[in-house]
Amino acid sequence: MRRTLIISLIIFAFSFMGQAKEKNPVASKPIVVEIDFGSGHEVKRVEVACDKTITALEALQKAAEVKTHPVGQYVFVTEIDNVAAERGKMAWYYKVNGEKPKLAIEQRLKPGDTVNWRFVEDVCSGKVDGTKK
Repeated sequence: MRRTLIISLIIFAFSFMGQAKEKNPVASKPIVVEIDFGSGHEVKRVEVACDKTITALEALQKAAEVKTHPVGQYVFVTEIDNVAAERGKMAWYYKVNGEKPKLAIEQRLKPGDTVNWRFVEDVCSGKVDGTKK
């Protein structure tokens, strides 16, 4: 009887451990940061560990060298891996899972998200400081 009880407890423990692993596969998924430098350059793709809630900007900072510039409530990414934005001409914009998100300093990411940063025509700077309508 005692032997049967011990075997039953061992089987139960192993089945519980297996279920615990199955319930957390998302927690082990990284955040994928893709950086598109444009002009025919290869897209840089970096997997960032996601052990806590991080923002889109924090994920980018873990994936590349980044420079930013605050303007009022905004924080502009002005340079990624030595590719600098040129105000009114080219700028860094991003999407999360293909959708336009909030500000990068506010956009919270979850495991498995893909953040795509693209170096494209600047359509925002003038709207923020009022020089372009």
